[in-house]
Amino acid sequence: MNLRRVTIVFVLAICLAATARDEGSPLPAAALVHEVVANELADRVQRRKWMYMIEKREGPHTLTEEQVDTQEGPVYRLLAIDGTPLGPDQRQQETARMDRLLHDPSQQSKVKQAHEEDEQKLEKLMALMPNAFLYDYDGVEGSLVRLKFRPNPDYSPATYEERIAHSLGRTILIDPQQNRLAKLSGQLVNRVEFGYGLLGHIDDGGTIEVGRLQVGPSQWKTALINIQLSGRLVFFKTISKQEYETRSDFRSVSGDLSLLEASQLLAP
Repeated sequence: MNLRRVTIVFVLAICLAATARDEGSPLPAAALVHEVVANELADRVQRRKWMYMIEKREGPHTLTEEQVDTQEGPVYRLLAIDGTPLGPDQRQQETARMDRLLHDPSQQSKVKQAHEEDEQKLEKLMALMPNAFLYDYDGVEGSLVRLKFRPNPDYSPATYEERIAHSLGRTILIDPQQNRLAKLSGQLVNRVEFGYGLLGHIDDGGTIEVGRLQVGPSQWKTALINIQLSGRLVFFKTISKQEYETRSDFRSVSGDLSLLEASQLLAP
């Protein structure tokens, strides 16, 4: 009987030790990405609305704007150019521009459509991440886990945009406490050709960066967009997609704000 008890205790100890090792083992890199993407897409379904500051490059200038998102699309006010606040005449022009938006349904529709297309592009990039790339653990950066990623040769992109995204490789940073995407840093590792190069191409070496920031208990927002791509289309038209934008000072607003109410929050 004593031998039997000792045997049972020994077997239980082995099982508990194996369970502890399993619980302490990290998820495979691909499984971690699946969880991250699921969390990101679940958060985006909430469609919460925010008010925030934007700094972006437009040609040779840096523009500072304040924007409010609404169900009817975003509305923004330009505050400064190259760090210099707008003068009285410029502020008056901004007020007139916003008034035109508030009274022009066709312009409102265009602004809303452009905003939704940008949001959909990010969602599509998130959705294809688990299948379009292969992942490996690559250490840590501060409190974030770093993964290397590269194109998955077994993945077949269905659109031109997916072909461009699928040609990316480099690293992503993940918050391991919430399994959320903190940053994606991608570089085109292959030249992307359209129509076997007859219709055009996107040069290799171009970069895409997306930075994410926690703004609430389980809410994350895009805080950095940095796109540097180049190439050519038919008739020797040069493609030049340079976009740099940062967002900060996120404040939650009501989800049922009208454009008029949002514009009043931006009053000078």
